[in-house]
Amino acid sequence: MTATARVALVIDNTRTQKQRSKRSVPTQSFLTDKHSIYGGKAEIVRTQQSGGYWHFRMWISEESKYVRKTLKTKHLDTAIERAENEFFAIKANLNSGKRIFSPTVQQAAEEYLKHRWEVDVKRGSITEGRWGTVKSHLNHFVAYCGIVARSERSSVARLSDLESKSLQGYQQYRQQKGAKDVTIKNEQASINALCKWAYDEGFHSVQHYVFPSISRRGVDADTLRRSTYTDDEYRSISRVLITYTSNKTAKAEFLSDEEQFIRQLVRHFFLIGANTMMRFGELYQLKWGNVETYSAENQRLVTINVLAETSKVRQSRVIKVRGGKHFDRLRSLSKHTKQGDWVFTAHNGERVTRDALYYHYAQLMALAGITDWKERNLTYYSTRHYGITKRLQSNANPLTLSKVCGTSLKHLTETYYHADLSEQERAALLRYEGSSVEVVALE
Repeated sequence: MTATARVALVIDNTRTQKQRSKRSVPTQSFLTDKHSIYGGKAEIVRTQQSGGYWHFRMWISEESKYVRKTLKTKHLDTAIERAENEFFAIKANLNSGKRIFSPTVQQAAEEYLKHRWEVDVKRGSITEGRWGTVKSHLNHFVAYCGIVARSERSSVARLSDLESKSLQGYQQYRQQKGAKDVTIKNEQASINALCKWAYDEGFHSVQHYVFPSISRRGVDADTLRRSTYTDDEYRSISRVLITYTSNKTAKAEFLSDEEQFIRQLVRHFFLIGANTMMRFGELYQLKWGNVETYSAENQRLVTINVLAETSKVRQSRVIKVRGGKHFDRLRSLSKHTKQGDWVFTAHNGERVTRDALYYHYAQLMALAGITDWKERNLTYYSTRHYGITKRLQSNANPLTLSKVCGTSLKHLTETYYHADLSEQERAALLRYEGSSVEVVALE
């Protein structure tokens, strides 16, 4: 290297160092005021660009970053008070192991989807198709958060900046895009699943968002409360359950052992729900230690201890119901039948996910030809509705039934004790026993 070149290099390096130096402390020359908080652990500052407003600044050594936040006041005393509150809030989060710098909404969604792929898709808890649906839900969420960020003059939407009020407009946003209410509800469920994961990972201080309730337009409350299957629909679902879980189907569709077993879990979840009339949450949290099958009059019955902590009404109850054969079959198929194991445990030893249960439920509805199941609000809960309704139609004792179902007699009669039109017609055509004279109509 020539002398001239060496000089040029020195000059260039010197210039670069000066530029770096300028960039490293750009704020110092622009500071107009600065006050320390708690012995220099934090500070409030004003700059030439802040318009007289105070800003909070605190170095987070755990993450090697400054927390910077506007205090939205020009008054020193107010700024100090707000800065102290910020300081204690940050320290509380640090002490609880939470991160201060949250990822962007997009980054969080990407990490969550990666997690779901590794934990759920690869293990067979959910299908790739279901994972794709969740991804679609979160893409809409990310797009909405971008709009919220821009409206607040922020260049990026961070998860930590979002509060429930930030998402109050999500429903309207999606409706304007043509999304149906049931779709929006499903998207909100996916958003809250992301939120809980982010909370558990320390990315977020909120466990879930409270969305405004979505009313089912055009459907009255009684219809929703009593949504159930017709007898023909139930028979159709029962037939579909057999083919859906057969070895022949598994071979034709190249189903893995894990996938085939999850289908068996879904089958028995549905049938046990109809036979025991247990609520979804009670059934989902059921353990083998609380189940005992036995024979009586050539039938397989079951005694179930429903724990208070799993019940909607927070009251324990012991019930004796039909459905013992379904528990027997499931026990013979499962690898996890110890006292403390969940009844509905997948091959990997983890409880089957709600997502998996509802994914397969949608498949069953399609195969059974029930195309309007979403509009009619048919869910796993409808198996409970169907079981209760059929027993009342069979003249079961309402008081006994209310104890089995874990509900009050008043609620049972008001909610379930109703005859459909066909039953009303049959009753209207009844004759008195031993008489050929029709029942006299009351005028």
